[in-house]
Amino acid sequence: MNKWKIVALLLVLFFIDLILVITGNSLFIDEFLYSCISSIKSDFMTDLMLFITNLASTRFLVLVNVGLLLICVVFKKYKLLILPISSLISVVINNLFKLLIARDRPLDIALIEEKFYSFPSGHSMIAIMFYGAVIYLVNRYKIRGYKYITVALIFLIFFVGVSRIYLGVHFATDVLGGWLLASALLIVFTIIWENCERKMIK
Repeated sequence: MNKWKIVALLLVLFFIDLILVITGNSLFIDEFLYSCISSIKSDFMTDLMLFITNLASTRFLVLVNVGLLLICVVFKKYKLLILPISSLISVVINNLFKLLIARDRPLDIALIEEKFYSFPSGHSMIAIMFYGAVIYLVNRYKIRGYKYITVALIFLIFFVGVSRIYLGVHFATDVLGGWLLASALLIVFTIIWENCERKMIK
């Protein structure tokens, strides 16, 4: 399927999710998925989910991206710039939507404290944008073990979203919205990135 058609499909699904949220018709989906995920609660699972969710936290990814920027400058690995740029795009777009939608978090079930608005999930978005960009790079340049890296990172992206629901800081439709919007953004960003690279080579 053409990349732009995939983007269009993802955006349509995102706006359907958004309409369900705005109209209050997402309650059944949110409650059902939370009940399924929360049924596996235990001390071990909570510790595991906290570890996973921190792999898409602002603090962790700021440190990683600062390190990547230093590598880009010192070793002139400019292809890695796609990672901090994609992360920045994710944060900006996510915060804009959160301010526009202003959905409150499910505070009555939260296991950790989060203060900003809920929709879409920032962790889910940046997991797609950052780790998805890593998947893009390792597949484009056929890095050794790229297939295994791809599978591992897809699982990580999925479980970052699950961790947000498990920890009670997001509704399932927040996570779904984050995945859909970020997937569309990532495809558009990689198309623009490749076009810019071609122009620079010429």
